[in-house]
Amino acid sequence: MVLFAESTDWIKARLRLSNVPDDAEDTIVIIDDSIERARLAFYRRLGIQRVEKLQTFVGSTVGSEHEILYSLAAQTEAKLVQAELLTRLPHAFMDGSGNIFKRWNEEAPVRERPRNERERELLTLKNDIEQDMQMLAGEDESLGEESEIHIYDGTPDFIPPLPGDSLFGGSRLRNFPED
Repeated sequence: MVLFAESTDWIKARLRLSNVPDDAEDTIVIIDDSIERARLAFYRRLGIQRVEKLQTFVGSTVGSEHEILYSLAAQTEAKLVQAELLTRLPHAFMDGSGNIFKRWNEEAPVRERPRNERERELLTLKNDIEQDMQMLAGEDESLGEESEIHIYDGTPDFIPPLPGDSLFGGSRLRNFPED
């Protein structure tokens, strides 16, 4: 059950998961469970009253602050699901057998890629979700008015490279002159 998104299919489309085959029952269960966890994350973070108030903003005038907050909540819901899937789907596919590895590479959010790339994406998602939740938690619905100050504690948001990873943040291709 979704809170702010139009439907489960809307979230799946945003995450490029609308073509998950019907016979991938384990994957479908994990996606549905991740949507449920996203819903619960809103209640845990914002509380029942705030979530109910945000839900009343559905159908607000386009461009109004209420409509913007409702749209932000829908996008945040998709980000929560994506973050959950980044941690859960790879494990499901790695624990399986048969054509499961082929299917793993077909699932857009978890295609085979270096572990630290997935960790960086997860860190970026969590930071975006945190900023969105702070805006959604605001007591008044006015946008652009910061009520909190955040400080930098010196801890870098840097995931050290793993053995075999590039120190330069990506692959560098050399252009050799042709003879």
